[in-house]
Amino acid sequence: MGLSSALYSGVSGLVNQGIAMQVIGDNISNTNTTGFKGARATFQDIMAQSVNTARAGSQIGRGSAMSDVAPLFSQGSFESTTSPTDLAIAGNGFFIVSDPKVENSQYFTRAGQFHIDQYGYLVNPSGLRVQGWEMETQPDGSAEIIGAINEIQIANSSPPVATDQTTVAVNLDSRITGPVSSSTLWDDWTSTSGKAAGELTPNVHYEYKSTLSVYDSLGNTHDLSIYFDRTTNEREWEFLVTINPDEDRSAAAGTDSAGMLMRGHIKFTPQGQIDSIYGTAGDPTSSVQRFNGGAWESVTYGDHNYPQLVTFFMPATGTTDPSTGQDLSAQIIELNFGANATVDRTTTPPTVSGWNTEAISTTQYANRSSTLFYDQNGFGAGFLESISVDSEGIISGSYSNGRIISLAQVALARFNSPTDLSKAGGTLFTETTASGAPITGPPRSNGLGSIASNALEQSTVDMGTEFVKLITTQRAFQANSRVITTTDEMMNELLQMKR
Repeated sequence: MGLSSALYSGVSGLVNQGIAMQVIGDNISNTNTTGFKGARATFQDIMAQSVNTARAGSQIGRGSAMSDVAPLFSQGSFESTTSPTDLAIAGNGFFIVSDPKVENSQYFTRAGQFHIDQYGYLVNPSGLRVQGWEMETQPDGSAEIIGAINEIQIANSSPPVATDQTTVAVNLDSRITGPVSSSTLWDDWTSTSGKAAGELTPNVHYEYKSTLSVYDSLGNTHDLSIYFDRTTNEREWEFLVTINPDEDRSAAAGTDSAGMLMRGHIKFTPQGQIDSIYGTAGDPTSSVQRFNGGAWESVTYGDHNYPQLVTFFMPATGTTDPSTGQDLSAQIIELNFGANATVDRTTTPPTVSGWNTEAISTTQYANRSSTLFYDQNGFGAGFLESISVDSEGIISGSYSNGRIISLAQVALARFNSPTDLSKAGGTLFTETTASGAPITGPPRSNGLGSIASNALEQSTVDMGTEFVKLITTQRAFQANSRVITTTDEMMNELLQMKR
């Protein structure tokens, strides 16, 4: 009967407008919810009823049905914060988080209000752990991700790093025309005539000395001293690299030779630049020497083509490292005077055919001898002081020992159909069959957005739009209720016909 159908059409309108009002209420209640995506309710008509009319067949609608309630994944505006672990995504993607109490759980969210918990994990306010990759510093200083996506854990301390490269650039006064001592620096070092072995006196045994600190594998500091003295040859200086004899744990420990590490000569051009570095005075074809195992030998050259010295800050283990041929406790350090060698490694020992000066280099100018620059790449142990996150989601830690280390990279995920994700509460979504599998990757790759640190993405709910929907939904609800009451009156009139 038509009147009964009209009642049910009105009821369907009431039900659907009630659901629409619930959606609007949820949107408005989450106006200030970080990372919230507002939803939209849409409707469709119900399959019509066919009736016979003068024009043959016609159709009458039977009311409305809920078509979809889908989140709107538009970009929310950013709110600036003071916390570097507050992250927002500019563009596509979701943060990946997991519940440590539930195995293989995985959720997706746009809310990046994170902090570091007591165990060092990066977590959201509910304790879910943010997913990403661990990063490792490579020998060339770059950082690369290692392993698979896992929970991000920030190390509270930085282990010591043994020095394996040093740079020393000095100016040696060209106005000095002859040696201070008639003996070589290494002969004076081992001599006990009028002094203790391992002690050199300025202006008696050498003209200039430069000292820098280096680190062993435990983070202890040691002084590396380089002595310089003129030779009788034109524009030629001899040098000797040493450590404190009391800290020498090599085969020379306890002897007059303790503390010596490397010896050689530097020849300068008439313009005061390094021409060549070699071993024997006056012989540019000879090799720089290093003291190893209680005897002098030709140096090897490292990856950067600087001569390498061998030092023992800890006793020998008796086990040889097959990659270097040295004892495992040996610390091999490249020494850079500001020139790298052109090395032919096919010969034994390697043959040096020339030297290439660098931007910062040892010189021989008519100025007093002085240290122009020194550096080394070792570090002592340190503790985390602060962290930062860049646009690619790389989390870097600043430690008390001066190191800035790339620790981890945040992983993002996107979906072919994000509107089909299932809401799990707490601004979390879960994967569904309709959404498709997550497509993961680092930020700014694979169609994923970039990361903004010290920022949170605000809710996408627009208050003005929601209030307009609130009014139209209220009116639609009232109109549907009027259909029911009017139909009821018509049915009442029908019943009155019997009287």
